[in-house]
Amino acid sequence: MQSVAIIGAGIAGLRCALLLKESGINVQVFERESHVGGRMLTDHVDGFLIDHGFHVMQTAYPTSQRVFDFKLLGAKAFEPGAIVVKKKEQKAKFWRLADPFRRPVQGLLTGLNGFASPFNLLRIAFLRAKVRRGPLSNVFSEGDESSEAWLLKRGFSQSMIDEFFHPLFSGIFLENELRTSERMLRFVFRMMSSGDMVLPKEGISAAPRFLADQLGSERIHLNSNVKQIDDSTLSVNGQNQNFDVIVHAYNPHRKESNRHVWTLHFDAPQSPLSSKHIVLNGDVKTKSQLIAHVAVPSDIQPSYAPDGRSLVTVTIVGEAAQKLGLSKKEEIQNKALLELTDWFGTQVDDWSILAIQHIEHALPEFGPQSGLSKEPTMKEGGFECGDHMMHGSVEGALLSAESTFQRVLSSLQN
Repeated sequence: MQSVAIIGAGIAGLRCALLLKESGINVQVFERESHVGGRMLTDHVDGFLIDHGFHVMQTAYPTSQRVFDFKLLGAKAFEPGAIVVKKKEQKAKFWRLADPFRRPVQGLLTGLNGFASPFNLLRIAFLRAKVRRGPLSNVFSEGDESSEAWLLKRGFSQSMIDEFFHPLFSGIFLENELRTSERMLRFVFRMMSSGDMVLPKEGISAAPRFLADQLGSERIHLNSNVKQIDDSTLSVNGQNQNFDVIVHAYNPHRKESNRHVWTLHFDAPQSPLSSKHIVLNGDVKTKSQLIAHVAVPSDIQPSYAPDGRSLVTVTIVGEAAQKLGLSKKEEIQNKALLELTDWFGTQVDDWSILAIQHIEHALPEFGPQSGLSKEPTMKEGGFECGDHMMHGSVEGALLSAESTFQRVLSSLQN
């Protein structure tokens, strides 16, 4: 029987391995960590589910729809739209921005709440219509400037970009300038306009476990010290093993990316929010604040917190912290608590910290003129898959895995 080794048990490696298994190939996956899933990891802390970073799954991703059973994962959705918070005359004010196409009544109220001009709201509607028009490949077939330059060309005011698009997309792209290719913004905005952001019942690690369970534990080797000797030989924990094909399911240039993120998780007696939205910090760019956005995962999935408690998750783009000269956990926590207290008042005094995570090299770098396309890139002279081969998302990782699977299968059949 033909054999394939896959180095890396993130979702790209697991998906590629599963497809090879279904094709009758003897596939073995080697992972240096003690868990599958790579960056999609969930810890259990004092009865809370603590994801590494703020993760959601997107139901509109076409490949994810085929690969994952969202019902079996017990996935539940955030409300479409967002809440934006800004300081006005030393007092925090909250605006609820609803999706007028899926929440028409709330969307009408959005148009009357004064957060954005009618022209900017109309431009958002036109933007939504534009990115949803035609095949998905359309979003990768136009210009390749920065996201900010594209939004300006679409007629959005600088204040709308700074107060809405920046806290939303900087927290997704994990960079502080909206320098990410406009193609990625169009892709993400189309997905957000078409589907829901959901959380699995058992945390984000449930997604890679879903794939690993189908693959079988006998094919997954954790805590493996792997070194490639040649095109067909691996040294695994000091023992040589031969394979017909070796696939690298990790980013060998991971450390070249500066896209890092701080995530703070708080135990709160109750949720600070009255709706199932994400809160965007409208002042993060204009007033050089720290927090990009805040979510309460336990409002979506009660399994994320013990009975009678709430989990509050705060996302801070690493470059924003650097800009303020903050690099230590205590500094990050203290500054974040000041901003949270400005918004939610004295209830924050009763919150206790569960985890402070600094996730380095969290996403691959895809700036303007990076050439993002609807097809994953391929490595010459070898087999490699992962989101760095397409774009930094679950969809990018899965598409890369499926493309690499096809190349491996073709190689074995020749």
